Amino acid sequence: MKNEVRELIAKILNVSTDVVVDDLAVGDIPEWDSLAHMNIIASIEKEFGITIDIEQTLDIEDVEDIIEIVKSNK
Repeated sequence: MKNEVRELIAKILNVSTDVVVDDLAVGDIPEWDSLAHMNIIASIEKEFGITIDIEQTLDIEDVEDIIEIVKSNK
């Protein structure tokens, strides 16, 4: 599941999966801007069949946070 999340983020950001490490945070790379962030949230919700509430969305700072949200919603 962790690799699926990383692959999905890499696809949305159009970067190599090698770039998408646990501590990669919003704004660390130019590709991860606010629009890309919302695309990541929407894609994660669709791909994993979960709903990420606004509070969780605001708390997301890095890849690890996204992975933890997916785990907690499964």
